[in-house]
Amino acid sequence: MDSMNRREFLQSTLGACSAIWLGQNLLSAYSAAAGEELTKLLKIYSGFKNPAGSSQNYFWLELMISSDCEIVQSQTSCEFVFLLKNCRPVDLTGQINYTNPYIKRVEVKAANQQDSSIRLVFKNPNAVPEMRYALIPSLLHPGRYWLRIDVGSFSGPTAMKEKNLGIQETNLAFGPLETRASTSLIVIHHVGMGDVDISAAEIHRMHLANGWSGIGYHYVIHKNGMIERGRPRDTVGAHTYKYNESSIGIVLDGNFEDSMPTAVQVERAAMLVAALSHIYNIRPDNTSLLGHRDLNATLCPGINLYVQLPQLREKARAYLQQ
Repeated sequence: MDSMNRREFLQSTLGACSAIWLGQNLLSAYSAAAGEELTKLLKIYSGFKNPAGSSQNYFWLELMISSDCEIVQSQTSCEFVFLLKNCRPVDLTGQINYTNPYIKRVEVKAANQQDSSIRLVFKNPNAVPEMRYALIPSLLHPGRYWLRIDVGSFSGPTAMKEKNLGIQETNLAFGPLETRASTSLIVIHHVGMGDVDISAAEIHRMHLANGWSGIGYHYVIHKNGMIERGRPRDTVGAHTYKYNESSIGIVLDGNFEDSMPTAVQVERAAMLVAALSHIYNIRPDNTSLLGHRDLNATLCPGINLYVQLPQLREKARAYLQQ
């Protein structure tokens, strides 16, 4: 190699090394900045609530989060589990023991390098309590959120509770989902694709093909009365334009412009409505239990189901009073 070639080689090598060094340092700086912006758990509060003159009683847990994050909720035979995506527990890892009828221990830990895991362990695995949760913007701290979890009994006595309806868990894989801050409305739909049974998984595939995060309904009721879970109950659905943020969507298999819902479908829908009304303290009437056509320009849930909504409301209220 002559002197000119050697000089050119050294210059190009030095330039490449400098570029690599600069790139690595820029990447480190970007990673550090991203780490500073990563969502974090900031505070945890808890307590037990039993309002005077009410049959409600429940354990509550509130976690302050530095910004909005995706929450994936699941359940085992002995605990409720919340996975907070891209949210670090920071200094709040550990476990806290409690004395109440429902939850004996809460465990907070890092699920991996980015996500946090919150586990609420049942006091009695043979008596699984009811649960509801919501992610609520903080009024006093703009940009921050409260994850509120209630576990216990939320309203008056009723024979209809979701956990007793034999709902089939589908364990579908969803894209990003948001948590509803409140629930004041239940919307009834029909699938509208002929007089056939279509599974939650089939609807899920169709809705994914639309570019959605997955099935837009929270429950699917088959012609034999079997209920399948669709989108997780406390997440924002994709079933009624402009009303998804405050509603639950229930779809019945069939096209009820052309055919009739089965008697068992309507009965199971009334039971499910009663169970959901129990959880969210809703009175199922003509302001809170509606057909899709009441809210959007559509024939859904089909005339033959729509005309039965008054009886469905009456049945649901009867179940609530048992």
